[in-house]
Amino acid sequence: MAGMMQQAALNDAMLGVTQDAVVRNVERDLEAAAAQEAARRAGVAGDEQLEHTEEAIAAASLAERGDDGDDDDDEFDEDDPALRALEQRRIAQMKAMHAKRMVNQAKGHGDYREIVEEEFLKECTSSARVVVHFFHADFARCKIIDKHLRLIAPKHDTCKFLTINADKAPFFVTKLAIRTLPTLLIFHDGVCKDRIVGFEELGGEDDFPTRMLEVRLHTAGAILLSAKKKKKGAGGREIAHNGTYSDDDDDSEGGSDDDDDDDEE
Repeated sequence: MAGMMQQAALNDAMLGVTQDAVVRNVERDLEAAAAQEAARRAGVAGDEQLEHTEEAIAAASLAERGDDGDDDDDEFDEDDPALRALEQRRIAQMKAMHAKRMVNQAKGHGDYREIVEEEFLKECTSSARVVVHFFHADFARCKIIDKHLRLIAPKHDTCKFLTINADKAPFFVTKLAIRTLPTLLIFHDGVCKDRIVGFEELGGEDDFPTRMLEVRLHTAGAILLSAKKKKKGAGGREIAHNGTYSDDDDDSEGGSDDDDDDDEE
């Protein structure tokens, strides 16, 4: 009898998820229309913000080829069709990047925010890359993860960063087999592809640097870090650093000095 009741409860829960999926499809259509409108508006904003871009790119192109802009040098022509085409491509790329950034911001990218269970499916399926932190309000290590993700999220606006209270999301805790907190789930196009459980993969200590978590998220495909970045050393000389770097390579602070182990539910 108890088994039948549990099965009935599970069936009801799955029916609710199915209904949510139908609603989600409608909402995604609405969001797609809103995203297209946001992209259109972003294009207009991009036009306003990039009025000076054509001149800047032309100046940069002249500087790269060593042309001082004098009319005496006939080797290069500012009206060269190939040069103009290159400049136009660069401008188009910058506008497209700006439009994409605006669309991502409309979806909540670039921020680290808490959601509730009812929002979980919609949030995890409306973006290509999503990281979700399952937390407990009283666990010190969950607070450490919060601190690092607040630093990472604004630097990687191609990924959505979310957090959810495990106590208030029992269905997904069970469905996704969340047994240890903190747990980070990495979603690709709505499918959970990877997870980070506790601090074992982060050195096992509470004072791990933000960079370590950032690199782990890169490995999971949640964010993209460049393979090499050049820094200027003494005398302005560029120094190439091997390894993995993001666009913002400032040193990040470490975690808490709390020595508690990962908290089990």
